[in-house]
Amino acid sequence: MKTKIGLEIHLELKTKSKMFCSCKNDYNQEDDANTNICPICLGYPGTLPSVNRKAIEYAIMLSQALNCNINSSIQFYRKNYYYPDLPKGYQISQYKLGSVGYNGYLYTELYGGKKIAIDRVSLEEDTARSIQMENEVLLDFNRAGIPLIEIVTKPDMESSKEAVKFLENLRLTVQYLKISDANMEKGHMRVDINVSVENNERVEIKNVNSIREVENALEYEINYQIEEIKKGRRIKRTTKMWDDYLKITREMRRKESEEDYRYFPEPDIPSIDISEYRFLVKTPFDVYNELISLNVNREYAEIIVRDMRLCNYFYEFLENSGDAVVGSNLLVNILKSFDTLPSVREFAKLSFFMKENKIPPHIARQKLLEMKENLNVDEILKNIEVISESEIENIVKSLIERYPEKFFEYKSGKQGLIGFFIGEAKKINSKIDPKAFREVFEKISQNINLL
Repeated sequence: MKTKIGLEIHLELKTKSKMFCSCKNDYNQEDDANTNICPICLGYPGTLPSVNRKAIEYAIMLSQALNCNINSSIQFYRKNYYYPDLPKGYQISQYKLGSVGYNGYLYTELYGGKKIAIDRVSLEEDTARSIQMENEVLLDFNRAGIPLIEIVTKPDMESSKEAVKFLENLRLTVQYLKISDANMEKGHMRVDINVSVENNERVEIKNVNSIREVENALEYEINYQIEEIKKGRRIKRTTKMWDDYLKITREMRRKESEEDYRYFPEPDIPSIDISEYRFLVKTPFDVYNELISLNVNREYAEIIVRDMRLCNYFYEFLENSGDAVVGSNLLVNILKSFDTLPSVREFAKLSFFMKENKIPPHIARQKLLEMKENLNVDEILKNIEVISESEIENIVKSLIERYPEKFFEYKSGKQGLIGFFIGEAKKINSKIDPKAFREVFEKISQNINLL
């Protein structure tokens, strides 16, 4: 059965102050409860909001990164509903026509994949944090008024896997822009899911707090709706919550319509001209394509791009004239596991001498594992024993004489036997470079004709 999935993602921004007042943005929940508050974020009558300029800039940056059209001006609206964590009785948000960005897209893969349409990117304020106790609910208004970006997709995803890939790439894009840590465990990024099967009514699943649980919630809800349809039951338009302990969705209330929120323009904030605001943004997709243009292996490029620590290190390595192909190989296969990475200058120097065949790859790997963050290329060069090509030629000839039948099989097409000859060569001289041996072996074998 055909499934349609749309997502609404709420992203807490890493600004210094809140969206509509000067209170501190307790972004990482480090302060005592209800200490970063004022009459504005508590919704006192007679208070007037002032807009956080940095939040607008961050929303424009994200809109650009998501390939959106950007409105020349934005308008804030009042979204009216009552809930204990919303002291004003309304939330200052944006509506369709007044949003920052619209009609964008994001791919599910760094190399392209499926294009997921973005309906809009808009700004709003967060609500207070609800803390469930045994017999009561406590409210921390430190979170009330923190800037949020809402990203709303079109219902273009057709499986939980596509939704996961989209969210992973969105989170990575946000982290590259440095506008949010997008840490779902800390509530920086929260996901509402809209899902329908066979064009029935859509069901919304609120505030799912990890990408894995998004996948679990979708798998459960899709299977549930399919079974209900098979039984001839009507799917109701409802709002549900995801119980990540029991791994089931639970109905909360009927799904509100837009009319229920009675949107109208925020009278205390005039429309804001943003036509002059544009930024240079670099997305993970841009970085991936740059690495591919440097002949980095596609698999290595993906691993580097998806790890900010490795990516920052690799770009510094390139700035120090490191070889992209050699460096990416060692970074992914060896350095990735290190708690502390070696000096980027030493690593760049190592790649240079490897490229120049002054340090054999097996020696480089061995020394990296031994020295780790204490990598010293001069020390490696001082102690290295380079076997001359003439010495390697002698070893190759002796092995061909010793194993003529194996050599005959190699010449007859069993190219994998080169591994056997490399192993035997290492028994003669453990310091021999497999790559250098292979090159000499192939050159000599081409000059020997089988009778």
